Amino acid sequence: MSQKRLHTARILFALTVVSAAGYGVWAYRSGHFMTVAELRGWITGFGMFAPLVFIAMYGLLVTFGFPAVLCSTVGGLVFGRFYGTFLNLFGACSGASGAFWIARLIARDFVADKLSGAKWFDSFSKGIDRDGFYYMLFVRLLPVFPFNGTNYASGVTNIRYRHFLLATMIGMLPYDFALTNTVVEVGEAAAKGFKMSPGLIAALSLLAFVSLAPIRIKKYIEGKNARKSA
Repeated sequence: MSQKRLHTARILFALTVVSAAGYGVWAYRSGHFMTVAELRGWITGFGMFAPLVFIAMYGLLVTFGFPAVLCSTVGGLVFGRFYGTFLNLFGACSGASGAFWIARLIARDFVADKLSGAKWFDSFSKGIDRDGFYYMLFVRLLPVFPFNGTNYASGVTNIRYRHFLLATMIGMLPYDFALTNTVVEVGEAAAKGFKMSPGLIAALSLLAFVSLAPIRIKKYIEGKNARKSA
């Protein structure tokens, strides 16, 4: 990677961080934090372009490491259960793709050097080399590695982009729907004074299942591997 590209990537990253920090300081000092209604009004104010604006914002934030779960929460509150699910999915995939291409085209050596010290990167890289798409799908369904880290890490492996994108879309859909659905149900419950409803209970149960099941499966696999090595 050329020094010019690395310098450009660092400038873009610094501008993003400075802009976010500047807004945070302004909001804190002015005491004006955007409410859900104001946020919904601002996004829907773009009319027919609102979904594209949301996906672009989601993708940009996730590209530079902002937690996807917070963006998905906004998507559920603004666009609802089903529409929000797909917009959240496309937003997360665009953010994952942004990190992927930064690592592959702009900062490959820099990213590889930073990840070389991570304990999980060696296992991830070997898994991608061995199984490609199927290992990437396994990682998305069973998040044994950090989401933002695997986006950048994938860019320095030999996985094809279409395999990376397809595995990301398929693997993230269950959790994405469960989270968006829960956000909608919680919002509806809040409007009614936080009264429990069958829909809210079902949504929380589904979210708990898709969140905790991968952890249990991960522990089972680790235990099985430990018994084999013993």
